[in-house]
Amino acid sequence: MKQRLLSILVLCTLLVGASYAQNRQVTGKVTSANDGSPIAGVSVTVVGSTTATQTDDAGNYSLAISSTDKELSFSYIGYASQRVAIGSRSSINVQLVSDDETLDEVVVTALGISREKKSLGYASQEVKGDVLTAARGGNALQSLSGNVAGAVVNAPSSSLGGSTRIVLRGIGSLTGENKPLIVVDGIPMDNSNYNSANAERGAGGRDYGDAGFDINPDDIESVNVLKGGPASALYGARASNGVVLIKTKKAKLGRDEIIFNTGVGFENLGITPQLQKLYGAGFGPDFATQVIDGKEYKLVNYTADESWGPKLDGQQVLHWDAFDPNDTQNYMKTRAWEYPKNDYKTFFNTGVAYNNAISLAKSYENTAARLSLSNVSQSGIVPNTELKRTTAALSIDNKFSDKFSARGTINYVRTNGFNRPEQGYGDASIGQKMFQWGQTQLDYSRLKNYKTINGEQKTWNRTSWDDGTPKYSDNYFWIINENIATDQRDRFYGNVELRYDIMPGLYAMTNVYGDNYTLKINDRIAIGSQAESFFAENIREFMEMNYEGRVHYDKKWDSFSLNAFAGINRRNTTRFASSASTSGGLIVPELYTTNNSVNAATLNTVLSKKRVNSVFGNFSFGYQDFLYADFGWRNDWSSTLPADNNSYFYPSVTGSFVFTRFVDADWLSFGKLRAGWSQVGNDTDPYRLVDVYLNNIYTNTAYLDNPYFLKGLSKLNPELRPETKRSYEFGLETQLFKNRVSLDITYYNEETTDLIMPVSIGAETGYSSKILNAGRTVNKGIEAMLTLVPVRNDNFEWSTSLNFARNRNKVVELFEGLQSLTLGTAPFKASLVAMVGQPYGQIYGSDFIYDDQGNKVVGANGLYVSSDVKNLGSILPDYNAGWRNNFSYKNFNLSALIDIQKGGKFFSVSHMFGNYTGVLEATAADGVRESGVTVDGVTGTVKRNPDGTYTVTNTAENTRNVTAEQYFGHYYAGPTIQNVFDADYVKLREITFGYTLPSSFVNKLRLKGATISAYGRNLAAWGLANKNFDPEMATTGSGNIQGFEGGNLPASKSYGLNLKLQF
Repeated sequence: MKQRLLSILVLCTLLVGASYAQNRQVTGKVTSANDGSPIAGVSVTVVGSTTATQTDDAGNYSLAISSTDKELSFSYIGYASQRVAIGSRSSINVQLVSDDETLDEVVVTALGISREKKSLGYASQEVKGDVLTAARGGNALQSLSGNVAGAVVNAPSSSLGGSTRIVLRGIGSLTGENKPLIVVDGIPMDNSNYNSANAERGAGGRDYGDAGFDINPDDIESVNVLKGGPASALYGARASNGVVLIKTKKAKLGRDEIIFNTGVGFENLGITPQLQKLYGAGFGPDFATQVIDGKEYKLVNYTADESWGPKLDGQQVLHWDAFDPNDTQNYMKTRAWEYPKNDYKTFFNTGVAYNNAISLAKSYENTAARLSLSNVSQSGIVPNTELKRTTAALSIDNKFSDKFSARGTINYVRTNGFNRPEQGYGDASIGQKMFQWGQTQLDYSRLKNYKTINGEQKTWNRTSWDDGTPKYSDNYFWIINENIATDQRDRFYGNVELRYDIMPGLYAMTNVYGDNYTLKINDRIAIGSQAESFFAENIREFMEMNYEGRVHYDKKWDSFSLNAFAGINRRNTTRFASSASTSGGLIVPELYTTNNSVNAATLNTVLSKKRVNSVFGNFSFGYQDFLYADFGWRNDWSSTLPADNNSYFYPSVTGSFVFTRFVDADWLSFGKLRAGWSQVGNDTDPYRLVDVYLNNIYTNTAYLDNPYFLKGLSKLNPELRPETKRSYEFGLETQLFKNRVSLDITYYNEETTDLIMPVSIGAETGYSSKILNAGRTVNKGIEAMLTLVPVRNDNFEWSTSLNFARNRNKVVELFEGLQSLTLGTAPFKASLVAMVGQPYGQIYGSDFIYDDQGNKVVGANGLYVSSDVKNLGSILPDYNAGWRNNFSYKNFNLSALIDIQKGGKFFSVSHMFGNYTGVLEATAADGVRESGVTVDGVTGTVKRNPDGTYTVTNTAENTRNVTAEQYFGHYYAGPTIQNVFDADYVKLREITFGYTLPSSFVNKLRLKGATISAYGRNLAAWGLANKNFDPEMATTGSGNIQGFEGGNLPASKSYGLNLKLQF
């Protein structure tokens, strides 16, 4: 705690002190040499430093410089960049010339260093902040989906602030992290989530989100995705999966601005399972009867959580809510046996999200500062669920003297979740209860009456007519109102940079980066629930401080240029977790504290610390602005690896060649070839080297009420090494026809070795597995980005961009003698396996058995015969693509993004059990319950061969008819493949329509600008293999275990309005 307070105090003190600095101002105006019009957004950079600004709407700029600064660089897309000597001038006006030969775009690269894009020898892709915020999603990282070639982004749309999974260039690590590093203004952000192991495999649990939701989208200026090792190697051991660099907005010297955004969004059900409406609860076609007070009644089969019961024909029966004597309106009164008007779809709400954000940017003589505040308040589609986020950010940029400058940011985020819905196959999962097990005739308006006057639960799933105890399921409204979880995350992150200019072209800088948060989660199950009553308090604390120093040297001669730097870094990471939970249930109803535990409460605390020391550097050489070569390196010393084997070196080499320097063709505006090679790593978590004893809290047991300690089941390894990824890539960038056509294409090859994995060992050792380095994976593929401007005139422009990525993954080898490794299991029937010679993530389960003519084999029971467990396909897609179109006409703008995935598989537990229990639409379609089913296939004698194949003889066409209940019940008892589907989709990911009010109007209101816009997200989908289930709902959390749909909520769609005002 002292270290945390000291770090925060240092950040605040340096930021406040920076406001008293002094500097020299250079101002001017940038116009087009073609027509003299002002150019807005021109990058004005002090050569040899990170000091920069942009021109405003009138082309004006103002920049603070020191006495050692010699040149300014002016660059803008489609214009030739210029370098201008400063001298003693305080006013410098520049005219930029349209240039077909150069494209001096400046982008942010590793460690926050701005570089001309033409000099880069690796692939990176930048997305502007306004693209990410156009459709007003709460999580800016989700908006990368479809916008970045090679980025696979999964985020279940209905999880209310849940985790975002991003994978760049495929899966490299089988059991370790595959998420890219998130860096905000140089601050490495912890992107962990604290979902349970069950939640990650679709077996129940809540998704409490990750760092992506903590970033205010309105603060983002741009996101640059460094996709491969050559681009990210300077980050060392944490860069093996790429880097997402987020640059936030800063105040610009000479430009004051206030921006206010306000909007409202709505969320509704999207792709939703369709339930049958013809039959109700039960295990057969007849009602039970019961004599009560001398009168015989027909009763609904309350104990059933299936819908194979009688046809909904209007008969008068006693329903589940007819047995409470205090409910005089319903007590012992029959109602019609019919499908209700208020069916399952009426359970869900229209979610509403209110977004408000304001930023104030102010430029003083010596200081530029920006303050932003934002608030999001969102209710979910599940009743009684809510999410709130409040952010505050302050950035200050200033100089103490001509040679000494400082800049910094500090951010605070509070996120409050109330009753985030449970996902997957869990006791509190609405998706599991509603679409897998249930009764289709339930009137949801009556389910709202879920408690007696004594506070006891009233459920549709009674144990018997005279016993209201839940048999299998709680009332859905009891779940959402009584079995509640709350969470609160408070996060501070920020940085301070101090810079000293030693001499022209040579400067030193030091940075302090901090990320700190506390997450508190309370979870409860009320007395009277189907599960044992329960209460738990969990606290997670994280703190990481990076201390960094660098020396930069920039020099340009007549034909040559050198940009070099070297630095050191120390990273200290601390994680703390504590939990307290009841045991044996609660004593007193509605008292949620661990002191209310029947047995002694279970307590647990975990503390882990990690330190990484690093040295790094980069040398960039240029020749006549057409030939560039970069040599980068980093060496990490990690405390999580053995002391005598904890040093690892990560080099990179890249180069680029601007060939249009030697091509004289009017149609070719710009062309560049690039190539890169790197070696990066991925180390391990703390305390995986030496075996330790674990307290019995992990098993919730004790001996004579005394705690005891157990040896871990996995043997740790004192010789553990980091995983290593070697990669190379080649690329081509072109601009054609005066920049109206652009193409960026990359081929890459990445090999990951020394995979850290558990390998089974003999029980006689006292362990079940051992952690070791073994195995190798390969990813290779292509990424392409094509941009066209087919139409451009004074009033109208149409631009279109298409990105495409195709990755081929292969598990080349595992541990010697090991051909497969089970990565995880679905709640039922399927597992995810790494198999030698196959892509990552093979779904394993049983298949049909076929004869030599390709006919499915049917058993004597009239149902399909299951094979042994086998490979049913990979979860990885064949390719992903995104297609965006922008249309602008005068002050109107229309934009639409199509997101495409082809290939991959997913396994659906909801499809399996929804058929098994008779709730899905297909189980009552086309008179199947009356006619039964004769499955298409042949009977025969099946012989299993030693090689795992089958020989089928004595075949004959199947003629046996089975009941619908037998047939659909076989979706669970029969071949797993019946519940495995292609993960293809084509989605209208987002569409926006905006109107910018004319300046003649807004000027009267003393505004600089005003824009009103409407948007929609996930409004339509095509090409689904199963219309009931969205393949993206087979993603739970952000870990490696994907492809299992265990009972998630239906996909949602959203739409809304937004107003932006500039003062």
